[in-house]
Amino acid sequence: MSDARVPSPDFDRSRYERPNKDWICGHAAEGCPCRIGPSPSGQCRATTECSPQLVCKPGETKGTWKCTRPKEWGGPCPQGPNPDGTCCRAIERCRPVRSLRNRRGLVVRATVAAAFASLIIALTGPSRETFLNPAPLSVHHTGPEFEKMAAALSPAPGRGCVACHREVSEGPSHWVRSAFAAGRASLRPEQLALATAKDFSRIDANCLSCHADQSFHQPNLARDTSCSVCHREHLGRASLLPVAVQNCADCHGDRAQMAAAAQRGRTQPAAWFARPAIPGVIAVERVRPPEGFTEVIHSFATDHPEFPPRRPGARDRTALAFNHARHLTGDDVPLLNGKKLECASCHQPDGSGAFMQRITFEQNCRPCHSLQFDERNPGLQLPHGDAAFVRAFLRSLPAQYADHAVRHLGITGEKAIADYVAAQMLALRDRARTGELLEEQVFFSDLRQGPAARLAGLDGPGRAKFAGCATCHVVTAQPNATPVIAPPNIPDRWMTHAEFSHDRHAQIGCTKCHDASRSRLTADILLPDRQTCVECHSPKGGVNFACTECHRYHNEPPRGWTPTPRQ
Repeated sequence: MSDARVPSPDFDRSRYERPNKDWICGHAAEGCPCRIGPSPSGQCRATTECSPQLVCKPGETKGTWKCTRPKEWGGPCPQGPNPDGTCCRAIERCRPVRSLRNRRGLVVRATVAAAFASLIIALTGPSRETFLNPAPLSVHHTGPEFEKMAAALSPAPGRGCVACHREVSEGPSHWVRSAFAAGRASLRPEQLALATAKDFSRIDANCLSCHADQSFHQPNLARDTSCSVCHREHLGRASLLPVAVQNCADCHGDRAQMAAAAQRGRTQPAAWFARPAIPGVIAVERVRPPEGFTEVIHSFATDHPEFPPRRPGARDRTALAFNHARHLTGDDVPLLNGKKLECASCHQPDGSGAFMQRITFEQNCRPCHSLQFDERNPGLQLPHGDAAFVRAFLRSLPAQYADHAVRHLGITGEKAIADYVAAQMLALRDRARTGELLEEQVFFSDLRQGPAARLAGLDGPGRAKFAGCATCHVVTAQPNATPVIAPPNIPDRWMTHAEFSHDRHAQIGCTKCHDASRSRLTADILLPDRQTCVECHSPKGGVNFACTECHRYHNEPPRGWTPTPRQ
């Protein structure tokens, strides 16, 4: 029978493709599908090739059965219908097969069912916690202390997850509502597909519940940034604090944002931008330019501006005369502990290791610079640190000589003490003639001019005897009053808008960054320039050059400032 059912020459297989049907005839692969096709449930409905039609001509009572097989299925068959009106060509029954549409539907339904089953198992089973955490938490969000803090914020279970993800203790329906509540605009396809700002307000609120003091950057901020944009959790135990250079460059490298920040800063009170003073620290405060610190910067290694202390015209305004070159290379400088002076002879790190201890006369200068004003009595020295004390000391010299005779020379008896004092005052008078001239020599003499040479008694290399206050200090005369000695005010901090640690650079020699051996003027600023730092802090140097190496983002908000919405 199958050899008689030859496909029509103009049979188009695509005409039998029924994309809206779930089943196709089993004979379709042979090019001979039946016309009726399978039932919706996939059962074969094949009977005969046609349903003969009874044709009665006028005047006839019985009529003739006529084959009704359509042309596209071969046309009327030669045999015609059986005498009883049935089709003589029975169709062999087949086993219907699923259509491509039906198979795709099965795969999709099975995949969706498996996904939902996996989610239900993962979210309700014993592995729920492991499933919800995509990667280990940072050390800052783990440990017993954080667990206590998280439990105080929310009594719900979750081993601390609820401190950042409050919805974790709710059911799936609540998660869906929370996702939509996070911001409908963020769920639009164009928002999800493009690199546009998302709504992080809900997670930021959770962050700020613990880190309320980390919500401020600068008053003139044109566009605030979400916490989770820079601090990315679930990337490992040390992942939270490091911030990529690009995070900072997204704003500071955007010329439009910097222009907006500059414009906004011009309308805000200057007090909002003042940096609080550090108690007990002498700092060189950088004057804020009218447009603020809004230079366009993409990276420290490429277009970071030169450090302010190293820009043209900058000078050290310390009110103290000091010559680094002479102290480090001079032939007339005495040895200290048997060796020539070096940087570490005076500059020692503080307790933190980040900065150097403040230079003081008692600790750093007195070992070489004696305050011995009378070489006949080397044990009698001038006080240091207060001009009024010096003046009072000079005007009470008889008493000072008498006290020195008793305490240091062991002279006893009133006459012996009086004779000693008289002899010393006479010798001093031969040199200075009057007390007023002696005061003038002490305050205004230096090693270069005036009666200093006699006062200092210098006659070659050796520890310098007292040469006059003006040798190192700026001294201003006052009529009938104590001269004014300007405080040195040697800065403890030069880079007030950056952070630095000498301890982290201890393996680098001092002279690599501080060219002190060629500095002869106090006005010389001996800080390294930007290019010196870039030699190491750059892709070529191999040392981290992220902005957060030196700068901090979070600052204390000024009084009267109101926050702007985060993005």
